[in-house]
Amino acid sequence: MNDKADYLSISEFAALSGIKRKTLIYYDQIDLLKPRKVSDKGYRYYHYHQLYAINMIIFFKDIGMSLEEIKEYSQLQSADQIIALIQNQKEKIRQKQLYYNRMEKMVDLQIQSLKETEHVDSDSIALTYHEEVPLFFSDKSYHSVNSRVSVSLSELYQQCSAAGYEFPYPSGMAIFMDETYIVEKSATRYYVKVPESVAVRPKGRYLEYYVRGHAEYQIGHEKLIEYARNHGFSMTNTLYIDFIQNELVAENFDDFIMKMMIQVEGNEKEQ
Repeated sequence: MNDKADYLSISEFAALSGIKRKTLIYYDQIDLLKPRKVSDKGYRYYHYHQLYAINMIIFFKDIGMSLEEIKEYSQLQSADQIIALIQNQKEKIRQKQLYYNRMEKMVDLQIQSLKETEHVDSDSIALTYHEEVPLFFSDKSYHSVNSRVSVSLSELYQQCSAAGYEFPYPSGMAIFMDETYIVEKSATRYYVKVPESVAVRPKGRYLEYYVRGHAEYQIGHEKLIEYARNHGFSMTNTLYIDFIQNELVAENFDDFIMKMMIQVEGNEKEQ
């Protein structure tokens, strides 16, 4: 080859492109990317310019095109056809960006939830101001004591997926009490914290108490109600329970660390 300096052996081309030698041979066999020259002894040689072609193949694979689709693209001659195909791939890239943006928001919410375990104080009740939190609720109500959490959460995640929330967002449950504030008489709906939703947990001041597992949350509820009454707070009728240490790190519901919250108004009588 007189212009040998412009050519690369298959091993050299593989090293520069990051594509395995075996894969390049396969691309040759299916007529996706053929070497520019083949010697009498069957050695494959690629031109430096073909590095652009292999990089385009890598790019199209990364955005989800099949090898057959990439092959069809490589055979297009019309500029309009090529533009139409690239615009179609651009839309796919946009959809992937939206997907990963949603995934990033889910990860941020999970990190925010898990970080709370670093500051858990199970011996005291705190009064904390919270901003509005978007929530997606299950469409089914359960009896607060008898519902099986694993089954309830499984149904909730299926509903989330159907509603377009395809990721495992941090979960919790809301207990809707009457004026007696008795948990046993109350209905429960499970929820997940999501980036956007019509339903929200209202902004405002909340009494908070941390508990672990099913048995403790009933005791925690009683402590919150007693504290609010003893300190002159008026309460809403909804008890929120965030699962801040959830299925990601706990094997079952009895190992969950939960933050119990009830919105209050008024001033404390005692400091």
